[in-house]
Amino acid sequence: MRRVLPWIVAFVLAIATGGGTVVGLNATVFGPGDFVRVYLDALARGDAESALALPGVDAAGADDLLLDDDVLTGLTTIGQVSDEDLGAGRHRITMTWTAPAGSGTTAFEVERVGTRLGLFPEWGFVQSPVARLTLDVQHDQRFSANGIEEDTGRDDAGAVEYAVLVPGSYVFGHDTLFLQADDVTVLADEVGAALDATLDVQAGPVFASTLDEEVRDHLAECTTQKVLFPTGCPFGQTITNRVVSDPVWTMVAFPELEIEPGTEFGTWRAGPASGTAHLVVDVKSLFDGTVSTFDEDVIFDVTYTGRIDGGTLTLTEE
Repeated sequence: MRRVLPWIVAFVLAIATGGGTVVGLNATVFGPGDFVRVYLDALARGDAESALALPGVDAAGADDLLLDDDVLTGLTTIGQVSDEDLGAGRHRITMTWTAPAGSGTTAFEVERVGTRLGLFPEWGFVQSPVARLTLDVQHDQRFSANGIEEDTGRDDAGAVEYAVLVPGSYVFGHDTLFLQADDVTVLADEVGAALDATLDVQAGPVFASTLDEEVRDHLAECTTQKVLFPTGCPFGQTITNRVVSDPVWTMVAFPELEIEPGTEFGTWRAGPASGTAHLVVDVKSLFDGTVSTFDEDVIFDVTYTGRIDGGTLTLTEE
């Protein structure tokens, strides 16, 4: 017994002295504010996976496409403002932070969800720290989120509701080969907030130059056909008298086409626009047999429908 007593005394002393350590850890390392800090540190280093692994963090019923490491842009100057004890094991933790597109203050409500190692409280979010962003990408399904290329997965018009981690800043845009949109920045600073953003995707300079080049090439090819109505071409000329020479076409003015979204999602409409061709051909009168030259401008109208498939633009004349 004499050999056992010192061990028992040491154990009791350890428990007695350790009690203050446990209380201290509960109030600091394992406190509700530190739980929130762990979450914000994950966002700061762009680690969405670790953030989503914490109790109470999920997409809250929205699309989880943007809950991704690559979409996060990081946080800095994280600091705790207050810890309000709400009772029943709940706390409201208010934190400050800075994101690339702005700074702010966000309140998180956490609750005790268990005990770790039989000694330390375990915390979880009462409400998932996300906001619901309704993103409307108009005229195309592709967009970028903080520089990462994404796709709505839709083949028709309509917005998609995404979950975004709070806090954070999100820059949405579109910059593909033929299309572009002005960037839209969203600052998500409130848990559970309903946010919205619209990307107005329009034809870019490459679309306009490609359209102009293809239309000019097509119309120029039309002028090589020595017939009154070139096949597959928007212009032609009816002549009642007898044609006695090869018709010669030249282009006087190419149509100046403006591009706008088509009525069908994902299509683009160019026109209507007018152009002018010129026809020279000798004709013989059926009335008196005299020969004259038809030498006149021929005005025509064109409208095209464009479809984009990756890096290919396909034009169809209406």
